[in-house]
Amino acid sequence: MMTDASGHNKLAESCIDRVQTVYCPHRKLPAEVTASKWRLSDGRWTSWVIVDCSLLSAGLIDCNMSCLSQVEDHGAKSS
Repeated sequence: MMTDASGHNKLAESCIDRVQTVYCPHRKLPAEVTASKWRLSDGRWTSWVIVDCSLLSAGLIDCNMSCLSQVEDHGAKSS
């Protein structure tokens, strides 16, 4: 199977994923989360969104994402 390197580069430039351990204030436990944000057609970025959490069943995000500020704070410190 051939892969399209230019398509992969476009995808890599349009999405940022971050895997991070955060503290879940709702469950009062540490959680491994994957957060993502996507580039919009006008060049701006969406806000971070939790797309996976170790405290929840696979693919299920049934919370208020109150840990999200920890992901955003992490990004501000490393920028």
